[in-house]
Amino acid sequence: MNKPIENEPTRNEPINPMENIPTESSPIENKQTENKTMLKQPTKKKPAKNKPTTSELVKKMVQAFKKGESKKLSTNWVHFIDSGGQPAYRELLPLFTRAAALNIITIDLTKGLDEKCEFQYRIHQNTSPINTNLRYCNLNIIRSTISSGAMLQPVKFPYVSDMPKHSHYLILGTRKELVTEKKLKEINESLMEYKANKKVIPYNKDQGSIIFPVNTLLPAGSKEREEASIQLCTTISDFGVAMTITLPIQLFTFEISLQLEAANKKRSFLTKEEVIKLGVSLRLDKESDINEALQYLHNVTIILYYRDVDILKDLIFVDPKPILDVLSRLIAVTYVDHDKLQQIAKPPPSIDERSTLKNFGLFKKDILKIIGNEIFNRNFTSSHMIALLKHLHIIAEVGEEGDYFFPCALSSYEELNPPPTEIQPLLIAWEINDRGTTTLAIPQGLFPLTIVHLLEEKKIVEFSPKGKEYYRCHDAMSLCVYKEYYIDIINCYTHIEMYFYDCRKEFCHQICELVTKAIKKSSKDLNVNDDHIFAFKCSMDEQCYCIVKEDKSSTRCTQCRSHCKVLQGGDDSYRCWFNNPQLPSPGAEASLERPPTTRPTVQPTGLLDTSNLIDVIDVLGDHGYSGVSYYDLGLRLGLHPGTLDVIKEDNKGDVCSCLRECLKAWLEQRDSVKRKGGPTYEALIKALRKMKENAVADGIDRQTKNEMASLEVPL
Repeated sequence: MNKPIENEPTRNEPINPMENIPTESSPIENKQTENKTMLKQPTKKKPAKNKPTTSELVKKMVQAFKKGESKKLSTNWVHFIDSGGQPAYRELLPLFTRAAALNIITIDLTKGLDEKCEFQYRIHQNTSPINTNLRYCNLNIIRSTISSGAMLQPVKFPYVSDMPKHSHYLILGTRKELVTEKKLKEINESLMEYKANKKVIPYNKDQGSIIFPVNTLLPAGSKEREEASIQLCTTISDFGVAMTITLPIQLFTFEISLQLEAANKKRSFLTKEEVIKLGVSLRLDKESDINEALQYLHNVTIILYYRDVDILKDLIFVDPKPILDVLSRLIAVTYVDHDKLQQIAKPPPSIDERSTLKNFGLFKKDILKIIGNEIFNRNFTSSHMIALLKHLHIIAEVGEEGDYFFPCALSSYEELNPPPTEIQPLLIAWEINDRGTTTLAIPQGLFPLTIVHLLEEKKIVEFSPKGKEYYRCHDAMSLCVYKEYYIDIINCYTHIEMYFYDCRKEFCHQICELVTKAIKKSSKDLNVNDDHIFAFKCSMDEQCYCIVKEDKSSTRCTQCRSHCKVLQGGDDSYRCWFNNPQLPSPGAEASLERPPTTRPTVQPTGLLDTSNLIDVIDVLGDHGYSGVSYYDLGLRLGLHPGTLDVIKEDNKGDVCSCLRECLKAWLEQRDSVKRKGGPTYEALIKALRKMKENAVADGIDRQTKNEMASLEVPL
């Protein structure tokens, strides 16, 4: 990431934004562990053997500012985050990474491209095999990573003067020392399809070398390893695919100040109070300026700042490594030998704790305390970690005993039950078109996020029983919906398959909408486009898919010429997924003899009640309301401060829960709600407009009017 620094004074008189900046005598060193690596290292086109220290870089900036040459100041910043050989960890990394001009795909050169990968977890020089039924080979990893990048939304933020049209990829081959030149040449020839791919940057195009081979067994801290690091950084710099950002000098100096201050305090994070003090020294006097600067750094660097989460808004994670370490170790608990668990947690988790996590994906907060006992302190506790994981939808709070569900801790499925025939499996994926060839793909991280989003619909979705007929795996999940129906959701890595074994075809449409809504939320979390498609497996050609057209009444085939008309004719085993019969929703009481409606469900009187809670939550979310200002919304809807204070105290730091309880109190007509017009969409729209949430209000207004126009309610 190339950042030219621009002098941009904020006052009429000349100022020195370097004034009182903290310094140190040693650099922020590369932080390396066996299970992941994070690198933040300034580089140049021809990097010197001795890297400049961070304090030297600050001095350079000061000198440039004094000489009036700050517009010429330029440096490269590269961030590396390595999954460290944990397949489940790959599903989580997209939630912590930002816009990348270049992505590095790492493969093991000792394995054939089509050979199933074997993963091992290393910590403190000890290795533990990851015993799981893995379905990824090197070629799968390359294809899925590039496909995921194709789905990413283009990022938009200030100061970007040059942004590549799409992400680029470097294929890094590890364990070079264990393969012959002949073997390396064969692997490169097998990847010739990527030679013409503009997204993949070949190591040496003239020699037909796609892969950048490296020796990964060089001793840590050795001269050879340092030289290999410089060679890699030089190669990356020479590719010329950097994102160029022209920054105010204050903002760039602010970032370095955060790094230095955290290093001085020997912490990975800073408190808001500490950050505000740093801001004052850089003439960032207003807290709003600090917030904007932190949000910008959150968008373009490895710094993490979650100001929308109450319990986290006073913490700035300058280095996310400890957070990722906790997640990595939580996964590792499930496969590291019991006698080695003390390397991960002190004291190690009990047999019951480990079994519950491994077999059911469930844990309690106490296990985080022992995994993170080297990280947590009075400012950053396990409660903060739980709030962060819930905010990112990595875990779901389930039951009433303080249990949290973490799907990435589960093992893979071994074999699948035969798919149903009465209702054909529905496929959900993204369509990737490359030179006339159509393939299906899903974004990395989509599956576990979707499962968590579904389980957050507590009144609709529950776990299935534990048994051979049901799945509870990190790539296959059986869920009970509407109290009595079971669906299977399976990650096939190129697509997600949904099975519904019950013969009640009239309920397929509602189930399809339920899962689709969760996938849309997950797409937003991952910043990928929402252009997913529905499809079915072609009965004529196993390599072909029948992709559902936008009209939901016809399909087109990706391979065969027959263009199977599976949504036409008398066979409704396909069509049932998109039919919307006028029947009660699954689980609805028999006494409700009116057709089901999509959001919002409007009562004959126009008043809403608690049965509409999920509808109101969804309609707010669908039109972009974040929930952060729930307190103000509650006041304008007629709730009293005392009621809202109790809600805030009972749900510390959890904005989603606070909003839900606020809306529930409104629907129950507590306090002065009746005087504000009662719980109606009209009252909600009016309150949102007073809060200047006009876009949200307009969206809800349009939706309610459209649905009311087509709704016939028996009086």
